[in-house]
Amino acid sequence: MSLDTHMKKKTSRDIQAAERKQQILDVAKRLFAENGYHATSMRELNKGLGMGEALTYHHFPGGKLEILNAVLQAAQEKRINSIMGSMEFLREDMPLRESLLTFAHRLTEQFMDDKEYFQILFREKNLLNNEQLSLINELTLQPLEAMANFLANRAVQGEIRAMDFPIAVSQFTSQIAVIIFRKMFFDVDTDSQWLERIVDHYVSLWSG
Repeated sequence: MSLDTHMKKKTSRDIQAAERKQQILDVAKRLFAENGYHATSMRELNKGLGMGEALTYHHFPGGKLEILNAVLQAAQEKRINSIMGSMEFLREDMPLRESLLTFAHRLTEQFMDDKEYFQILFREKNLLNNEQLSLINELTLQPLEAMANFLANRAVQGEIRAMDFPIAVSQFTSQIAVIIFRKMFFDVDTDSQWLERIVDHYVSLWSG
């Protein structure tokens, strides 16, 4: 057997295994979000997957808790990429109102695009270890720190007044978080006009 043939067969098996693991994570994520971690049994998970228990344990020997950790890790890695992409729009030539509005929309989309992750996170926080909690906290702070630095630069240019920028960003994002929370947990569809009103309020407040 040639090396190329061996590599192709190995790659095919790897792809199949990765697809199977992803299937497990997708179904587990949905069930954990809908029913909660404790209320979701391995039996129910396997039923949703349409596979035997032995195959599930083959991919995740640690069982349900290992699956939960893998679900959260995959979502966190996705958030890292999303956060880094969100920071790219903070350009010095972008008007302040447009910058804040874009930031608000990106923040809302980031939460709503992975609603299941945040539902699991809020519900199962006590199951997370210190390393996971530290990573989540770091991911949360990254966009806030980037926006605080962005505002500080605008103050140097004289566009807005000097202030405690981390606190200012925290207040601004807290208003956005209320909209996200109502949308995520109560299905209250707040239209984009609310975001615009919040942005206009802070542009006026900071420019005064």
